[in-house]
Amino acid sequence: MELKATSMGKRLAQHPYDKVVLLNAGVKVSGERHEYLIPFNQLLAIHCKRGLVWGELEFVLPADKVVRLHGTEWAETQRFHHHLNTLWQQWSHDMSVIAAQVLQQVLDDIARSNAQQKWLTRQQTAGLQEKITQALTALPFPVSRLNEFENCRDAWRQCQAWLSDIDTSRLAHNQAWTDAMLAEYADFFSTVESSPLNPAQARAVVNGEPSLLVLAGAGSGKTSVLVARAGWLLTTGEAVADQILLLAFGRKAAQEMDERIRQRLHTQDITARTFHALALHIIQQGSKKVPSISKLENDTQARQALFIKTWRQQCSEKKAQAKGWRQWLEEELNWEVPEGSFWQDEKLARRLGARLDRWVSLMRMHGGSQAEMIDSAPEAIRTVFSKRVKLMAPLLKAWKSALKEENAVDFSGLIHQAIIILEKGRFVSPWKHILVDEFQDISPQRAALL
Repeated sequence: MELKATSMGKRLAQHPYDKVVLLNAGVKVSGERHEYLIPFNQLLAIHCKRGLVWGELEFVLPADKVVRLHGTEWAETQRFHHHLNTLWQQWSHDMSVIAAQVLQQVLDDIARSNAQQKWLTRQQTAGLQEKITQALTALPFPVSRLNEFENCRDAWRQCQAWLSDIDTSRLAHNQAWTDAMLAEYADFFSTVESSPLNPAQARAVVNGEPSLLVLAGAGSGKTSVLVARAGWLLTTGEAVADQILLLAFGRKAAQEMDERIRQRLHTQDITARTFHALALHIIQQGSKKVPSISKLENDTQARQALFIKTWRQQCSEKKAQAKGWRQWLEEELNWEVPEGSFWQDEKLARRLGARLDRWVSLMRMHGGSQAEMIDSAPEAIRTVFSKRVKLMAPLLKAWKSALKEENAVDFSGLIHQAIIILEKGRFVSPWKHILVDEFQDISPQRAALL
């Protein structure tokens, strides 16, 4: 079946399309130089309009595109439109059954995820959104038509809710799950630490996100949350002891955590490590040669003596360096600096020794080059920071030379070697859960190790 413009209509309309032919599941609109195929699955609407003399068919497509046929005899236009529209609507009804099944399948998948008795992560909900999006691309007609069909309307609105406000659905599910866990394991949360965990602590313990940062003030029980978290993983069977790694920044902190684990969890199968102990363990497992740790790492007096010696040599040999150090001490630290060869002043040197030790330690922990350290500084202080780093550079160089003479590594070098072993795949982590105490003290290098 086809519809053509009249000879007069064709001449007067001067339009690119003057004929439409009905196909199996669509139409072909054509003219002397143009042709446009319109499958039913791209149609949004078909309008039949009457002009002053002739009829007009209007095919509405996605993205506000409209294809028009002008100059047709009105009665024939009406008949063709009625026949075409009847076929298109019947096709649409048949396709709506398929669309409804597709949408319902997605909703059933979401319902199964929600019915599971576990935390629903952001990653999982993003996956649900992706499922909906993929399902919509597989529909037999444009999404904008779903509201036309009663068998699709409700399922489509539910899918829209997941697409537009997925966080609300996820948070509601997780809140309900958390409440259930806190009630079911009430005895655990009341006895796992010397004082019962408060609701905020307990919620942190059961949180199921792959990564979680717990923020709270000093003395408010963050370490208690770590200990309870380890106990929770064991109690619920989410992990066995050798799949849990606890990390602390200092040996004393690690020992205190070990003691709390033994007292509260009644197990010696979980031990806390320092980052340096972890790095050494990785190197021992992944390398034939285990490095020796520099004696300077455990000798504060020797370290400070090395830095003061280098600092004095630096100031005495280069006037620009001495001027830079004077400016730093006077303008930023507000110290009273003696006139002349201030670097020879013993009182000033004793006062500065600990500072130099700390500053070099921070540069070592950063693990990057001078340029990387400078680039990582806030733009507002980058210029000044660059000057300070360059003043510190000879001290860092002296430190590396001392390590070379000793044929040893420092703690930063230890972590660096561990990272290399991990990057080369010589050590495969056995830990499913890594719990870090005092995470705010993390350095770029230790973060890279994690």
